[in-house]
Amino acid sequence: MRANEVMLSLHAMGAPLYKPSHRRAVQLLLWVLALLACFTQLAFGIGVNYGMKGNNLPPPQQVVELLKGTYIDSVKLYNADAEVLAAFANSGISLVLGVENELIVPLARSPRAAKIWVKQHIKPFYPATSIAAIAVGNEVLTGDDRKLMALLVPAMNNLHLALLGMDLHEKVKISTPSSMAVLSVSSPPSSATFRAPILPYVKQLLQFLAHTASPFMVNAYPYFAYAADPKGVSLEYALFSAKQGVMDKRTGFTYGSLFDAQVDAVYFAIKAAGFRGHMSLIVSESGWPSMGDKNETGATMQNAQIYNSNLVNRLKSGVGTPLMPNEPIPTYVFALFNENEKPGPLSERNFGLFEPSKAMVYDAGLTKASPSDGNGGQDTPPQSSGGQVQQGPSGVWCVASPGASQAHLQQIINFACGEGGADCSAIQNGNACFSPDTLASHASYAMNSYYQHHGRNYWNCFFNSGGLVTATNPSYGPCTYPSQ
Repeated sequence: MRANEVMLSLHAMGAPLYKPSHRRAVQLLLWVLALLACFTQLAFGIGVNYGMKGNNLPPPQQVVELLKGTYIDSVKLYNADAEVLAAFANSGISLVLGVENELIVPLARSPRAAKIWVKQHIKPFYPATSIAAIAVGNEVLTGDDRKLMALLVPAMNNLHLALLGMDLHEKVKISTPSSMAVLSVSSPPSSATFRAPILPYVKQLLQFLAHTASPFMVNAYPYFAYAADPKGVSLEYALFSAKQGVMDKRTGFTYGSLFDAQVDAVYFAIKAAGFRGHMSLIVSESGWPSMGDKNETGATMQNAQIYNSNLVNRLKSGVGTPLMPNEPIPTYVFALFNENEKPGPLSERNFGLFEPSKAMVYDAGLTKASPSDGNGGQDTPPQSSGGQVQQGPSGVWCVASPGASQAHLQQIINFACGEGGADCSAIQNGNACFSPDTLASHASYAMNSYYQHHGRNYWNCFFNSGGLVTATNPSYGPCTYPSQ
């Protein structure tokens, strides 16, 4: 039994949680080994939240088949439904199981209840069903139930001990999703701290996560920040489409997106709480609604497509944040389906990437494309029933993805300006868009010309994941990018 496991076991018998030991060198070594195991198990790139508050959703087995055609490699659930767990067996898709808020009290008060939960929801399915983590509760620390806050970590600890009894404690991690509202301030990111009234509960949580090498989970929604303050928060900054970043003067870091700023704010808050060592972070929810009530600013199909497309491309790049540049950010897009039985405003029922019919609400670049066939990585355009290519919205542009390689950009230029039929005269030497003379600049113009000419649909800006659709006009000086 490892040192941190001994301390957890002692706590279950009434001893103080994580009492310091003189064998700090051994503890440090074990912590590093557990952290490496955590990274191995939780090295997801793109995940999705699979909610089931709808009376017209497809059966789980069909959901699995749908996901196999996407780049999604992990699914976060809000419960531990047996039918769903069985359907994901041998699928190659990892799961994060949810524990409902109402189960926290019995799990905290009874180690036996935690053992029963693990035996019912994990033992019959693992390892055929890849279960990577358990998410205990949802946004408990930003609720108004202090009793529940106090019982959150004890419930997590009892579940950890139950996993320990099955020798699964290093394979299945335990955390809890928190909203950005756990922070008292988040801008600039370097000033972020946790809210004082909940700091004792947060520190208890961080202590548990540090000693079990588990990730901190946060629900990060630039949409809500923009909707709450559309005059103070730039739409382009929220959509990953800002021309200029926002600088944190205290650190000198420049943030090109609100998403990155929110993630770094959590990192800074963890450090401010006294946890200077490394702690991994997972964005357990992030998304943008495609429809909303009249008073829900920014909840449109176009904004949702831009946000999630840019988010997916950002995740595919594997880059970190300004504070943690070499640390990819595993992220779960919210949500898989539009759910017609969710309460609240219209937007709550329209965060889905797919309709219950399994048709895409819009394309966010998650669907696996067929191998490039010499057309610059473009998909074959779908046709309407009348045989005409559908037209996308005007007022949007296609530009090169920051993660595209120089070789890829050159391939795109060759295709778009050649057989693709794009008008590339403006990027010829001496013309309005020649300067700056870079592949990224020339490829962006060529891609946009192709995109506008061929219908402004998502497949017209795919370019084998080399293109991004943006609502920000990329025109500059004498160079004008057409928009229709």
